[in-house]
Amino acid sequence: MRAIEAVSVGILVADVIARPVRGTAEKGRLELVDEVLLCSGGSAANTGYVLARFGIPTAVIGRVGQDGFGDFLVAEARRHGAESLLIRDPSAATSATQVLVDEEGERTFIHAIGANARLVPGDVPLEDLRARGARLLHLAGYFALPGMEGVDGGPARDLFARAVQLGYVTSLDNVWNARGNWELINPLLPHTDIFCPSIHDARHITRAHEPYLVAQKLFELGVRRVVALKMGAEGSLVMSREGESYQLPIVPIHTVDGTGSGDAFIAGFLAAWLRGMSLEACAKYGNAGGAMAARAMGAMNGITDWGELEILAKQIL
Repeated sequence: MRAIEAVSVGILVADVIARPVRGTAEKGRLELVDEVLLCSGGSAANTGYVLARFGIPTAVIGRVGQDGFGDFLVAEARRHGAESLLIRDPSAATSATQVLVDEEGERTFIHAIGANARLVPGDVPLEDLRARGARLLHLAGYFALPGMEGVDGGPARDLFARAVQLGYVTSLDNVWNARGNWELINPLLPHTDIFCPSIHDARHITRAHEPYLVAQKLFELGVRRVVALKMGAEGSLVMSREGESYQLPIVPIHTVDGTGSGDAFIAGFLAAWLRGMSLEACAKYGNAGGAMAARAMGAMNGITDWGELEILAKQIL
C-alpha cells in the first residue's frame, strides 16, 4: 500500500445542483434553470479530493449506500486521485443534497443524511493509517454525523483523543446545525488542533459576534492550536493560540457557485500546513483554494493543482 499523509473522514454526498434558481416555483409549476448537474459532494469528500489535487496523498473515509448515488460516489473517489476507503452500507441510502444556486452564487440546501448517519469511530482504522504515514486526521461534517456525535459528542471526542495520542494533528469542520444544540461540539474542541468553522456557525457556537472575539472564545473552549474562520466575501481570519493572527481578503474572481468553497479553503490551508508553511501563508493558500472552487459549478470543477494554487495565493497581499 502507498503511503498517505492525510485522512479525511465524514460526510459524502451526491449533490444535485440547479443553477441559477431565480425564484421558487409554485406547486404544480415548472421553473427552468440553465443547468442541473450531479456532482460528488460532502465536506469529507470535497476536502479530501482537493487535498489530493494539491499533492497531498489522502485517504477518504465515509459510508455510502448500495444504490445509484453510491455507485457514482465510489467512481468519483477513484477519479479524483484520493484513496477510497468508502464503506458500502446496505442498510441506508446514500446521502444526497439538492443545491439551489441563485444568480449571485449563494446556495440553499435540501439534505437527506442517509448513510452518513451510520458512520462511527470504528470505521476509522487510526493505527493502520498511522503506520502508513498519516499525520493529519480531518473530521468534516460535524452536526450531520449522528454516529460520531452520540448524545453528548463522546464518540468523536474519543476518536480525536485517540488520534492525538497516536501523534495525529486533528482538524475539524462542521456543517449548519439545524437542531440548534451547538454545544454538542464543545467536548471535541479540547482535542482539536485546527478548527475551521464559518464565521456564521462559530458565532452560534461561541455566542460572540466580532471575529477576533469569536476566535478567542473558541480557544477558551479548548481549541489547541489554530482557529481558521471562513468569512465568505470578507475572506478569512486565522489565529493561533499564541495570538498570531491574520485577516486576509479573498482572491478576486467571478463567483459562479460557492459549493465546496469552504472545503477547498480548508484543503488549501491544510496542504500548506503539511508543507510546513507559516500561518499567514496557510491562510493565503486557504483563500486561494476557496476561490478556485467558487469559479465553477460544483465543488471540484474549478480545482486544478498546487501550481495554480501558488499563483492565486501570491495575489493576496
